[in-house]
Amino acid sequence: MPEPSETTFNDELEQLGFRLQGASRRGGTMWTLAFNRFVLFTLHDYGDAAVLTWSVALGDYLQERGWRFGVTDTSTAELYPEHDVRLPRDAGTVRGEVTRVLASLYLDLGDPAL
Repeated sequence: MPEPSETTFNDELEQLGFRLQGASRRGGTMWTLAFNRFVLFTLHDYGDAAVLTWSVALGDYLQERGWRFGVTDTSTAELYPEHDVRLPRDAGTVRGEVTRVLASLYLDLGDPAL
């Protein structure tokens, strides 16, 4: 009877919705997760660790809502973290970081406490 195949980190990334994009500029492989039309996660897998970053097409988001932004070309207005996050090659940790980032992006501009 054949042994069940082991699930790989690549398999787990695919289960989370990441798609392989090819080689990373600094070696390794690059994966992306288009969470929605505006939020994109990018993961670089270096074999011993993974580096996760994200971006929000803020200009496109604001323009779609009919809001003005203080730049002429809204397609260049992106929100992204000051630092990327280095993670172990563990899908649960990647999922947790994606969840943490999404929670941190919540902003209630109508909150009087701001």
